[in-house]
Amino acid sequence: MQLRFLETFIHLAKVRNFRKVADLLHTTQPVISSRINALENELGTRLFERSKRGVQLTSEGRVLLPHAEMVVELTNEMKWLVNKNRKMTGSLRVGVTDTILRSWFVQLMECFREKYPGVNIEMLSSTSADVIQSLRDHAVDVGLAMRDGNDPKLDFVPLGSFPVAWVASPTAFPIRRAAVGTLLDLPILSFPKNSIPYKTLERYLKMHSKVRVNVHSSNSIATIVQMAEEGLGIAPMPRAVVMKELASGTLHEITVDVEFPPLEFFAITEASPRKTLRDEFVEMARQQAIAYSSRFPDDYLINPD
Repeated sequence: MQLRFLETFIHLAKVRNFRKVADLLHTTQPVISSRINALENELGTRLFERSKRGVQLTSEGRVLLPHAEMVVELTNEMKWLVNKNRKMTGSLRVGVTDTILRSWFVQLMECFREKYPGVNIEMLSSTSADVIQSLRDHAVDVGLAMRDGNDPKLDFVPLGSFPVAWVASPTAFPIRRAAVGTLLDLPILSFPKNSIPYKTLERYLKMHSKVRVNVHSSNSIATIVQMAEEGLGIAPMPRAVVMKELASGTLHEITVDVEFPPLEFFAITEASPRKTLRDEFVEMARQQAIAYSSRFPDDYLINPD
């Protein structure tokens, strides 16, 4: 019984769509079908019921799933224990948000590449919500993102909190201090709707205004920063991601009487007692977050410890 057949079975059991599993595994639908057929033939039973709406596990498939997951986890742990002090190869899929990318992610990559030069990083850059969903869909192995509620199927390792500042173009908005009510009369630039930072902004606004506030959203921090520099609005942004703009003077900080809640980030993985390369990556991420916070004051990153 080939391990990749069991891995394919697990992905299909979770995703329930041949095309999506093919995309996740960088192959084609016929290959996925062939692997599942071979596994079913070897076990002498049907594992999935096919329909136009997708696939569902049969009763036999539901029995097999936890055992297949155990075999794959044990195999990965075995490989990790045997090879962790030798040259490792393979790939690690990492979902990461713009905030981490613009702060200490480059240092993390350099550290990981130095220790594991044979391991390729496949990176997904997206919002926290998308990164967490990708973890649930088995599309990434590790997520560096914000947390949105509890999920017993996921493990969360704190990476610290990014304090948020209101920033704007000093020529378009020359004010240095303001009451929160004054800011709410101005156009606000923010993260995309339904993102975790956007939800934080919504709660903040509802606490201080009964009037609907004009908010322009984007899924790109670079776009938000550029719009702020061009005077199109003010933006609540982690100081760490606009450090260069604040230093150069293209943006300045507006001190507000009500502090915006800091954005807390985590290294997120599927909950498992098995130790693999992803756990080493998580620990490296935690160490890089600590190192970053030691280089800068708490205005930029609050130490995860």
